[in-house]
Amino acid sequence: MSKYGMGLIRSARLTRRQLILFALISAVLNGVVTACVGAWLAQTYSTQQTRRKSVETLANLIYDRRTRAGMVVSSMRRNAPPDEIQFRKRAYDEAYVDWNKNILLNLFVIREVGGDLKFTVLEKSFEDDLVATMADIDRCLTKAYDKKLAGEDAVPILDGCRMAQMHQFVLDCGATFTDELYKLTRLSFSPFSNAKTERKRLADINIKANCTRPPEPPASPTPSAPVTGAVATPATATPAQQQPPAKPP
Repeated sequence: MSKYGMGLIRSARLTRRQLILFALISAVLNGVVTACVGAWLAQTYSTQQTRRKSVETLANLIYDRRTRAGMVVSSMRRNAPPDEIQFRKRAYDEAYVDWNKNILLNLFVIREVGGDLKFTVLEKSFEDDLVATMADIDRCLTKAYDKKLAGEDAVPILDGCRMAQMHQFVLDCGATFTDELYKLTRLSFSPFSNAKTERKRLADINIKANCTRPPEPPASPTPSAPVTGAVATPATATPAQQQPPAKPP
């Protein structure tokens, strides 16, 4: 140590014991702070990875159920053999069961990832738009499948319930929904940044744009049946016969 350093120590009246104690306290504090920051970073990273894995699982469930439903519809439209239709229907039923087993878990994932955004659009859009449309697809698919097993044509039922439009809506809404959830899982270590708030605002806009169910088309008017039978003609009044004038005697 230089003479200037020794001079500062003498002027501060610090003993060797005090210097050693100060060094030990500094080392302990640095170790505690480093351990706390490291534990917080590890916990934050682990939570972020868990959320991303949950969003990926949700996306797999959506696409699995949609794809299997489309395969059943394709088999019925091209009059495939009954064995193929039944095999694909069983595969769809398995995806349907997996979806319903994890529906509550999916809601927990949305609440955790969305935070305060869940009260505005996420849960409402998930339940009222995406899940409701998938339920409509299931009802339409079941009716068409029963008709097909009975040996009847299932295409009118599929067209009547707008299966193609619902199938496309699930693709658009599911892709947007899971993509926005995935973006919300990004880590941000800037406490004074508005990046997370901006991501939530954009997620709200994109989900509303792609997950709003289209209105039902108006029912086509039923043509009235033609009137058959004789048409009554209005009766014409016949003039009263006039009596001839009496002849004089």
